Amino acid sequence: MTSTADGTRKVVQVGGHDVAYHDVGDGVPVVFLHGSGPGVTGWANFGNNVDHLPGIRSIVVDQPGFGASGRDEVYEDNYLNISANAVVGLMDALGLEQAGIVGNSMGGDVAVTVTLDHPERISRMLLNGPGGTGVPVLGPSPSEGIARLMDFYLDPTRERIVAWLKTMVFDQRILTEELIESRFAAATSPGAVKNLQDAYATFYNPALTGDVPLWGRVHNIRQPTIICWGRDDRVAPVEGGLLPARRMPKCDLRIYSRCGHWVQVERKKDFERACVEHFVV
Repeated sequence: MTSTADGTRKVVQVGGHDVAYHDVGDGVPVVFLHGSGPGVTGWANFGNNVDHLPGIRSIVVDQPGFGASGRDEVYEDNYLNISANAVVGLMDALGLEQAGIVGNSMGGDVAVTVTLDHPERISRMLLNGPGGTGVPVLGPSPSEGIARLMDFYLDPTRERIVAWLKTMVFDQRILTEELIESRFAAATSPGAVKNLQDAYATFYNPALTGDVPLWGRVHNIRQPTIICWGRDDRVAPVEGGLLPARRMPKCDLRIYSRCGHWVQVERKKDFERACVEHFVV
């Protein structure tokens, strides 16, 4: 039986707000965290993977302000910290003393934040293209993908979301009309534009960024980690994986050819195999 978004969605209260998540499968609990693109949700990122992860209980989260999860009206902390606190609160609500964690893009940076701040709660980690966890020294900053993302949020048109989506994947055939329409509808739903604008504003506010960048702290992570990165990533350039792979003592870096920012989509079976091999031990 194929899992569906509506059939697996649950909600708990954390800090006075709804945290929505999908609970699929049985086995080792693993929390999945989506990225930050227009129209993103936990299910949009990982819904096509969860039925192919034997031995894993997939807890696929909508981060604060995304999907069906609530948020504070004003963000008074860095969004990575806000989301990390929501993840720990969700684990508390589910009675999970420890879990594995998977993060895609911004979700990878949130996963790293949780692991650094609450190391006893995370057993193992797998990251897909976590931009802030590395240092892209060869490509432009912001990257092409982030520039297209900002263009969309300045003027959220269908043309601009297509331009952004084209930077996300190596194989452009993935961008079907159905995918484009669903992401555009979600990205322009009430509050969606403001939510991402507010989240990104915390990344550029000196009062909220902290004294040490995320990549400057990764050497403190002792959990076994796999970092998956698309060789052709136009959002978070692949060289961003080199520093954490060197500095994290139990980290393996896997680079996938003919793959952009969505490893879990373009190298679906390889991503699923990596999850099972890594977490089901």
